[in-house]
Amino acid sequence: AVVSTQSTGERLIVADALESVTFQDQDIVVKQGDPGDHFYIIMEGRASVTKAVEDKEVEVSVLGKYNYFGEITLLLNRPRAATVKAVGVLDCVKLDRARFERVLGPCIEFLKRNMANYNTLISQAV
Repeated sequence: AVVSTQSTGERLIVADALESVTFQDQDIVVKQGDPGDHFYIIMEGRASVTKAVEDKEVEVSVLGKYNYFGEITLLLNRPRAATVKAVGVLDCVKLDRARFERVLGPCIEFLKRNMANYNTLISQAV
């Protein structure tokens, strides 16, 4: 997990910075192409990750408990790479850009390594 490499004190700082948010079934959490200002961790529920390909939405992944998303746009200052939609009730915690950079700074390299996994998933699905 993202914070598994951090000390207990660092985890408490992260926990204090998190904001709870709940999405209802079919709510769009982030939309491909939009600018992004938040990083999300799923606490309960599932989310569908889709990518627009030739005027169609192609599902490239399904995320569940403790999966995270939104880091690519924050790390690389790019628009959202995919759309994430709630499948049923979706409980998440989120960090805004400033808090993300402040509290997850030690995890940046880990997050960047995982971006390669996303690129592989997306290229295989399309």
